[in-house]
Amino acid sequence: MKRIYWWLLLVVAACGDDQPQTEFGSVKSVERYRDDLEAAIVEANAIEQEVWEQAVGSTGQATGQNLAMVYRELKPRLVALIVDLEEIAVPQKLSEMHGDIRSALWLRLEAFELVIEGWATEQQQSYEEAQPLYADAEKKIDEANTLLAAVSEVLLQVDIALAEAEGRTLVG
Repeated sequence: MKRIYWWLLLVVAACGDDQPQTEFGSVKSVERYRDDLEAAIVEANAIEQEVWEQAVGSTGQATGQNLAMVYRELKPRLVALIVDLEEIAVPQKLSEMHGDIRSALWLRLEAFELVIEGWATEQQQSYEEAQPLYADAEKKIDEANTLLAAVSEVLLQVDIALAEAEGRTLVG
């Protein structure tokens, strides 16, 4: 009797999967993912905006000192964002892209730490000693930006797929 019961549950579960689909998964799961991810994107953008406003400002130039101060202040928010990202349910077909987001945020966190360390080195020793740390931080930010550009392309495709599944079109 137990075998028939489990088999019946499997049949019922399989028949109940009439949800509209996109190439990325069910509309419902992809929408939920996009909604959850949007909150993370808003926070990442807010952190980036604060870096720009506080460390770069109107001069267009950031110093190790300015960046280190702002990065030290914003680092807990970036760590919390990475933790929050881990809590998001990711549709299977978007797991690689989600991994790229995670990697980009980790690269930014590593860059934060390198700049903070670079500023400490600059204060204790010299700018020349700190320069390799700043250069590594810049490379990590560039890598993160490259990953995020690729993520943006995938998210655009996700948004188009969701719009098409709902009978809408995206206005560009």
